[in-house]
Amino acid sequence: MFTTSKGGPIDIAFANRVLCKLNYKKKLSTHIFRHTHIGLLAERGVPLKAIMARVGHNDPVTTMSIYTHVTDTMSQAAVRAMNAIK
Repeated sequence: MFTTSKGGPIDIAFANRVLCKLNYKKKLSTHIFRHTHIGLLAERGVPLKAIMARVGHNDPVTTMSIYTHVTDTMSQAAVRAMNAIK
């Protein structure tokens, strides 16, 4: 996700130090981007197995219980799906 100007990977510890220095209202780390990435994929309906393969998870429980959360968009989609049932 983060690369140097030459295209190589940035050291995770270095990236986390830079994020910490931003003094954002929430604690930022590279791991938050992993949560966001997985959450956005789930919200857009990407199949669980595809998400797991992309992030290197073997256990769907890890992906579902730790990394995905019901968003407003998901809740609205559920309401629309139920309203569409005739």
